[in-house]
Amino acid sequence: MPNRLNKETSPYLLQHADNPVDWQPFGEEALFEAQRRNCPVIISIGYSACHWCHVMEHECFSNYDIAEIMNSRFVCIKVDREERPDIDQNYLNAVQILHGQGGWPLNVFALPDGRPFWGGTYFRPDQWKEILIQISDLYQNSYEDLLEQATRLHQGLRSMGIIRISEDANPFNKNTLEDIFQQLAKQFDKVNGGLRGAPKFPMPVIWQFTLYYYYLSQSEEAINQLRLTLDKMAMGGIFDQIDGGFSRYSTDANWKIPHFEKMLYDNAQLISLYADAYRMTGNRSYLEILTKTLQFIEVEFLSPEGAFYSSLDADSEGEEGKFYVWSKNEITDLLPEYAELLSRYWGIDKQGLWENGNNVLIRPFYDDQFAKSEHLSQEELRQLVNMASKLMLSKRNQRIKPGLDDKIIMSWNSLMISGLSKAAMATSDEKYEKMAITTANFIWDKMTGSGKILRSYKNGISKINGFLDDYAFTAEAFLSLYQITFDEKWLLRSRDLVESAIEHFSQDATPLFWFLPESNADAHITHLSRILETSDGVEPSGNSTLAWVLLVLGNYFEDQDYIHSSFEMCSYLQSNVEKYPAYNSKWATVMAAHVHGINMIVIAGEEAYQKAEKLKSNFMPLSLIAAATRGSDLPVFNNKFKIGKTLIYKCTNLNCDAPVERSEDLII
Repeated sequence: MPNRLNKETSPYLLQHADNPVDWQPFGEEALFEAQRRNCPVIISIGYSACHWCHVMEHECFSNYDIAEIMNSRFVCIKVDREERPDIDQNYLNAVQILHGQGGWPLNVFALPDGRPFWGGTYFRPDQWKEILIQISDLYQNSYEDLLEQATRLHQGLRSMGIIRISEDANPFNKNTLEDIFQQLAKQFDKVNGGLRGAPKFPMPVIWQFTLYYYYLSQSEEAINQLRLTLDKMAMGGIFDQIDGGFSRYSTDANWKIPHFEKMLYDNAQLISLYADAYRMTGNRSYLEILTKTLQFIEVEFLSPEGAFYSSLDADSEGEEGKFYVWSKNEITDLLPEYAELLSRYWGIDKQGLWENGNNVLIRPFYDDQFAKSEHLSQEELRQLVNMASKLMLSKRNQRIKPGLDDKIIMSWNSLMISGLSKAAMATSDEKYEKMAITTANFIWDKMTGSGKILRSYKNGISKINGFLDDYAFTAEAFLSLYQITFDEKWLLRSRDLVESAIEHFSQDATPLFWFLPESNADAHITHLSRILETSDGVEPSGNSTLAWVLLVLGNYFEDQDYIHSSFEMCSYLQSNVEKYPAYNSKWATVMAAHVHGINMIVIAGEEAYQKAEKLKSNFMPLSLIAAATRGSDLPVFNNKFKIGKTLIYKCTNLNCDAPVERSEDLII
């Protein structure tokens, strides 16, 4: 019989719906049951694409003997961390306090009121069984000790929401940005790109800041590290060489062996990054990576409604990476005439060799170097690789595919809208603009209402009150959409979302914003700590993104309060950004915009859209374009229209230069 997860929409929860464990979703009912039974709670957290989550589900949660212990002695709760990052973050913080690290699957033991007292990550069946019995015995015989531990952990969780600022910090300036970059550069991997060490994550926010910093400073160190990182990621196994798209991270320092799951949020941000890098450098290889990734996302992630699914699993047929790897014999059978050359190209049985005679496809050499060594032109090599990739992809698609998590997450779709908007500017391809508009209309129609955002959508059902990143990323996505369409409804919707965030997420004591809304249906149960999230990791934080959005909206609407709020947020985090730039890179980008100022390019007149089109493909990271062919209520257009003319104004800090009529005459 299915357990109490069988009516959920989350694919991760449904993966556990037939376990003999009597799982139930997080909520009042589960915790009230624990209080009624006077037993501890197991809160097990993971996500659909997580390899070790699958392993533990198979080894432990499908085991009837283990399930009997769990059911008789505990109330068992399953959580999809992608749906409920608030629950995940609280319990992840608890495990990090206990052990100094955490991960998924995340398995936490808590009192009946939800306060954690112990936890860990993956456990083997024998370990898990032993721990279950020990915890149950402790709860029965040493409850006061567990209560004391839970109290200390709860205090630790609450203290994590406190940021202590330096009272003697000087206002940030150009020297501050230089110091931030130099501190970041200490962690650069000068051989493989990225940051030193393993595992290695793409971390797009770091390289977006590096790209902005180069644009402003012309630092050779910045552009060299950026190029090295973009090249090495695209040449490694973390990038799917025949189908496109990036895996979540590599397990080694060389980008070689990926953890094979593919996440929407990674690929959306990397689309933005490669689009910006192409606009700045004109490097055609970045355009190829961009378009290949977009093709992959469109085929594998795009829903019939025009929104995007969440992730592809790491596993197929119970094995991690089985769908993606190749043996030399498979290459030879499929492409006998070119097998030796292609094996050298993709490192087969040498640089790409992994385990059990299988290979992860990588590119050990730059294409121009390889073509020269094989006495081929680069065009001949390109055509050969394209032909081989199509044949291999067709063959690979006959294998059993990894599972798809087909829920739609608001914040990740918003990252995708921003990526599509950047791609539209980089390529001038209307297809990407149309895709971005379709996705934006979907999330606005299906996942917002009465000034609120809902986080998750599946099977026609939208649910779970949105978190700060949902509001901030969506507001930013709508700003990106305005800059390619010049449809002012996107600016107005962005401002509406910001006003809602200010109303429901503001802190009283600081200029920052809580991760959780002010009122939530189950706040008194689920939120051990309200959570203040400021760190930029694999995704930027909601706070740093909102600081950027406030600055941009402040310029479009000539609203000094918005601009001041953004500045105050950056000032409050300044010390953290200077000390730990790798975890605060979006903040560093916003600070750079404050230091150097935002250029507002206002184009008013009948030919406004044509003139704007000429500017969009240029990389101008600190310039915003506003274009209108006739009267507009936007403050930036006040007194800008002249009969019979189309004029272009450059305004900085709300002060405008004399207008010009040709975009070529603009000095940016």
